[in-house]
Amino acid sequence: MNEIQVAYKDIVLPDGSANEEYLASLRNRLKELEGQGQEAMLKPLVDAQDCKDVDAALEVTAAYKHCARRVKDCECVKGFFVPELFSSMERGAELADNFKSELLEKHPHYVFR
Repeated sequence: MNEIQVAYKDIVLPDGSANEEYLASLRNRLKELEGQGQEAMLKPLVDAQDCKDVDAALEVTAAYKHCARRVKDCECVKGFFVPELFSSMERGAELADNFKSELLEKHPHYVFR
């Protein structure tokens, strides 16, 4: 199983909008893996400076939910890692559960680590 790191700074532009160019390249990379019969888990990389409080964590979750939508046709994607930073935050367990439930809305087959 391939672990594909997806940095928050790569999927969100400085103005807060999605970096669709990067997301398209990620999709292409995943389609290549799929063509090779490989599987992948996506691993969010989030800096503490980008996720200082609960509101920022919800924005991070929304960004990765959008990422999941952009790669929804990539059957090689088996799921996501929950952002590690959440575990050290206030209400970390709640943030992790929210991350999972938000992505599961449209991707009920995803697994999480």
